Order: sequence, then structure tokens, then C-alpha cells
Amino acid sequence: MKKQPLYQVILNDIKNDILTGKFKPDEQIPTELELAERYQVSRITSKRALAELENQGFIYRLRGKGSFVKEAVARKVSGNKTDILFVMPFPKDIGFGNYTQGIFQAIEGTSYRLVVQSHESLNQDNLTDIIQHYAGIIFYPINRGGDLEMLYSLYLHQMPTVILDKVYEGIEFTTIVSDNQQGGFEATSFLLKTGLEKVAFVSSQPIMEISTVRERYLGYLKALHLKKNMSKTLYEDSGHDTMASFVDEVLDRALSEGIQGIVAENDLVAIALINQLKQRGIAIPEKLSIVGFDNIQASELLEPKLTTVSQNFTEMGLLACQKLIEQIESPLPKCETIVVEVDFIERETTKKIRK
Repeated sequence: MKKQPLYQVILNDIKNDILTGKFKPDEQIPTELELAERYQVSRITSKRALAELENQGFIYRLRGKGSFVKEAVARKVSGNKTDILFVMPFPKDIGFGNYTQGIFQAIEGTSYRLVVQSHESLNQDNLTDIIQHYAGIIFYPINRGGDLEMLYSLYLHQMPTVILDKVYEGIEFTTIVSDNQQGGFEATSFLLKTGLEKVAFVSSQPIMEISTVRERYLGYLKALHLKKNMSKTLYEDSGHDTMASFVDEVLDRALSEGIQGIVAENDLVAIALINQLKQRGIAIPEKLSIVGFDNIQASELLEPKLTTVSQNFTEMGLLACQKLIEQIESPLPKCETIVVEVDFIERETTKKIRK
């Protein structure tokens, strides 16, 4: 769990004093200098805390006079505002996890209702209507850049929001993620234990732009580091029009470079690799071992069945909804990053560990 930034500690303390009535409307609060001395921080830190309080509507600032309390209203759910919105990017994608099962478990027996919509339903034009209609949002981002502005807008409007799957630095929402780095580590370590000496990591997305993929790659690097004298090989999509063309290039390079095993970014990439290997008549895992990530339904129906890393989507959905309800019902919600364990599942696309 990440340690709370010092400016956030100051911000939460002042919020609490305002909400509990210690500071009254229009009463002056401590200055930047006073806060810096009280909390033993720099004035830059105390200034940021005051700036965030102003952005969130708790205080107003008068040049040359200081900061003063605005009328504070604790966030509570009104009688007709009990809908929770789950924004998901791939409503019909077979590779998307079943988070909704966990969300339904969390709202069972409560007054909350779940509404599921795609990303197209949430944009800057209808942001005000969405904030007024919904009690809170569970948000599954597509990528770091495309959703950053929307998430920051929700943050500035103090909209109760929980992020699934990806980490956004600088936006203080609770985030639920799988232990992607451990998954990448376990997948790579297993291949190395089967006696393979050249293992590659394959990603259809830029690893520096997607936090989940980057963490899986770091786990891959960690396993190679611990094995010692193992060189890394990264095959990263540089702009192919289709998955098929990317997979073709990856396999051409992997086979020519003597790669013996591949840790794929996810199951969909792994399955595409396996299908292409089968078309080429290349034996799996005798010639090339493959490990995926996600344990989607197709991974077990495939022939040969895919060795993969399983994410607990139900648990992630449950935790996301529980934390969202805490935000909705608490005037001072706690923001945190929660990491959910993963499981390695050995099937038929990898060799057995040498004894």
C-alpha cells in the first residue's frame, strides 16, 4: 500500500476540521508558513495542500490576507441517487474479465443499483449530467493518455471514483490492480525452470504507456535477473495494422533468433501466436513454449490448452465496489492502491519442469 503524500495529510486534516465544524465558514485557516512549520514540510508542500483545498471548493483565498473556509458539504447519497456506473471499454470482448460478478456481490442487500456502459457514454460534454445522476463510478481505463483528462475532471469534481486495472499517478483515486509484476515473474521463472535459455516478452502495446503491461514486463526482467546471465528479448508492436501481421513478424524474429519460450502480454496475444504456430506446423511446446496472462475462457478451450496467469476478476470487482461505497458514504474517503494476488496455471503450451 502506498504511503500517503505529506500534502495529502495536511489536506485531509484541514478537510476534517472544516467538516467537523472546528473551522467555521469564512474563518481564516493557518497560512502556508504556519502549516509548513506545524507539519515540518516545505512551503511548496503546504502551498499544494491549500491549492487542492481551493480546487475542491473547501476554501477561498484572498491575496495578501490568507485562506478562508467556504461552506463545506459532506458527500452523501441522496434518496434518488443510488446508481453506480461501471464504465468498461470492451463490453463484448471475450478477453475482458468478469468484474461485474464481484460488483453484484458487493451491492447485494444494499440500495445501490449497477449500470454498465461503454466508454462512449462518458465524455466531457455530458460530464455534469453523469455526476448529477450517479452516486459513484467504477472506471476501467483503456489507456493512460486517453482517459487522463476525464479522470482528472472527475477528481476535480470530487466524484466518488474507483479505478480498475491501471494506476494513474497524480490522481488520488482508490485503484484495484492485480499483482501484474508477480505474474510476469512467475510466468518467466516457470519457463526458465523447464530448462529454456532464451525467453522473450511479447507486447502488442507500448509497455511504457500501459501500467499493467509494464509491470508484467518488469516481472519478466526480475526473473531473468535472478537467473543471472540471461539476456532479455522484447518484441513490441511498432504500429502494425493487424494483430496477425504483428504476430507474423514476432514469430519470424523469434524463430530466427533461437527463442525457446514467450511470455505474452495477455491471453489474446498468446492465442494469436499459438494459432499462427499451428498454421506453420511448429510443435508447441516442443519448439516454442507460450505463456499468456488473464486466464480468459478461450485459454482452456484452446488446443493445446494455454498455460497462463489468472487474475481474480471477481475479487477485484468486489473490492472496487466496496471501496466505492465507502467513498460515497464517507466525507473523508481513504484513497489507496489495492493489489490482488494472481495464480499461475500450468497447462499444455509449456514443457514440464525438469527434476
